[in-house]
Amino acid sequence: MRKIVPCDILQADKKPLKLKDILLQNIPKIEKMLIGDLQWYSQNALLVPGTIKVISVEALSDNRYKMYYQFDWNVFNPCLDINQTETKQETVEFEVISGALVFGFIDNTRPSTADEL
Repeated sequence: MRKIVPCDILQADKKPLKLKDILLQNIPKIEKMLIGDLQWYSQNALLVPGTIKVISVEALSDNRYKMYYQFDWNVFNPCLDINQTETKQETVEFEVISGALVFGFIDNTRPSTADEL
């Protein structure tokens, strides 16, 4: 699934450190796609707000990059005496085009029972 995020980026300025700063500014626009569907872990799983961090940006080829990032998610269920926070590390590839970043997210939404039938 492709997601285009408009941003002011010059084609000539594609250094990984500069891209990391631009990515950090645009995290709120892609937050839900970065964390995916935490329902795979638990129905009570939630993102810990403000924990998405860009670890590094790696150049793959001309205009193509891979972003390494991490975030914390929490499961709280008082009936089962569960209050656990986990850190997850993920990657996503993206492309720099004129005036935008194009992300290639993998759709990991949990199928419904209707989809299973």
